[in-house]
Amino acid sequence: MTSAPQPEHHGLFDRLAHRLAGRTTEPIADRAKERIGRMEDRVRSSVMAELDAVSRSVRARAVQVRPSAIAFAVAAVLTVLALALMVGSAVVGLAHVLPLWLALLIVGVALLLLAAGAAAWGRNHLPPGPVLGVPPAPMPTHPAEELVHPWAD
Repeated sequence: MTSAPQPEHHGLFDRLAHRLAGRTTEPIADRAKERIGRMEDRVRSSVMAELDAVSRSVRARAVQVRPSAIAFAVAAVLTVLALALMVGSAVVGLAHVLPLWLALLIVGVALLLLAAGAAAWGRNHLPPGPVLGVPPAPMPTHPAEELVHPWAD
């Protein structure tokens, strides 16, 4: 079987319909592009504002934690020095059985006490709450919420 020839006016109708559709959809497409562009700008500015807020929060938290961090560093240095002196005092005490080792041991214990005091001071002056300010994850109100999703079939 052969197909019947199409009338000439049918092709003309298709061209007119295509031209009419193009004229009506171009303004809609332009408006859609403009709105999408504005939405991109809003999202970009919202993300930048959020990043700036997080950056300010981290800087403020670092300023609050700085004295405690310095105290912990001082405690660590004093602990290393105290251990070095105590080891030195043990060596000298065993080698020479003289009062010099007793002096070194007393200085070492004093440095350890200073380190413990600095660590306790630093711990007491930490700001309350988590250091990075990360909020805890919300707990589900019902155990079934973890298994059921509104978009699942």
